[in-house]
Amino acid sequence: MRAILQAEPSWTVCGEATTGREALAKALELKPDVIVLDLALPELNGVEVTRQVRRVLPVAVLIVTVHDADAVVQEALGAGASGYVLKADAGRTLADAVRAILDRGEFISERVRGAADARLSEAASGTPRRQSGRLTTREREVLQLLAEGQANKEIASTLGISTKTAETHRARIMSKLEIHSMSELVRYAIRNRIIEP
Repeated sequence: MRAILQAEPSWTVCGEATTGREALAKALELKPDVIVLDLALPELNGVEVTRQVRRVLPVAVLIVTVHDADAVVQEALGAGASGYVLKADAGRTLADAVRAILDRGEFISERVRGAADARLSEAASGTPRRQSGRLTTREREVLQLLAEGQANKEIASTLGISTKTAETHRARIMSKLEIHSMSELVRYAIRNRIIEP
């Protein structure tokens, strides 16, 4: 993807990241015009990076991923993504997608257009979101880290919070989602594409 983007004479790739936390930090530091982001990032998934960066910056986010399920497309767009491209199409549409976002503010792959239109209808009608939408930003972060196998102490260190606070978040997550074991929590995270299996 970097080679495709760098081939455009007036564009500069100003940064790259391997984790969601790193992507968020670089986006806030570099303030790019467009962020090209995968959904399957460790530590903080692409939906959560999108949600958090869009709260602070008026940056366009282009999701490039293998996920074509309607629920995933809708969640990414609901989090504030400006575009959605499937990796299978990225070789021939990535530059066009970035160009469209810069010109018109949006680009959706034809193969996921139906899900995008459904998301717009949902937003207009006020249809309720899925369960994980009830979690706070911090709870979604803790949920992903728990599902990735981090213990409360590791989560506390990663997020810069106390172990007791991490434990409290874990208890609230399990209560809100009506989950009673870590294996259920991991299954929930996989089913809802918070982490990859």
